[in-house]
Amino acid sequence: MRVTMTFHGPFRVSTGVARPGIDAAVDRRDLLPASSLKGLMRDSAERLLPGLPDLVEHVFGGPWKPTAWAWSSARFPGEPSVKTRARVSLDEETGAAKRDHLLYGEEVWARTAEFEVTRHALLPQSPLSEDDHLAVLACAAAGVHSIGSDRRRGLGWVECTTAEPVMDVDLVDRFRALAAAWGQQHAS
Repeated sequence: MRVTMTFHGPFRVSTGVARPGIDAAVDRRDLLPASSLKGLMRDSAERLLPGLPDLVEHVFGGPWKPTAWAWSSARFPGEPSVKTRARVSLDEETGAAKRDHLLYGEEVWARTAEFEVTRHALLPQSPLSEDDHLAVLACAAAGVHSIGSDRRRGLGWVECTTAEPVMDVDLVDRFRALAAAWGQQHAS
């Protein structure tokens, strides 16, 4: 399954390690890593399937339970631009900058990126077909609207689409029916 991500502004997936002059640095060799993409899609699936953690784990894996799917890092069709942005925290009473509250962070500007989710192992034994897995994965991708750090401060807003399976009424109906059936089957 190929996912196309369209960016509505800059994003930052920080390395967690500062560099001289940069507090929040990005990995310029891997701007949007596979582990981040899988985590975003898993989080989206958990929000779309509340109360069905077993179904999410069935598709995405879990502790001691590997997934049959592998994520690639994002590939950018053009060369993304990495820029530095300064952010300062202001004192509410004085309006002046707080001491030691200046952050220099890198941000990435790109129009689009693509990544793939491919099956690399046998699917776990269950009533779910590969098409069911793909429905969950495609809906989870469509539910991703923000990536990276500071996504609630205006960075990382995105839209994700898949070409196959196509996100249409039939796929959404399949996803809903799957969630309802799984919920009834695994209710205790």
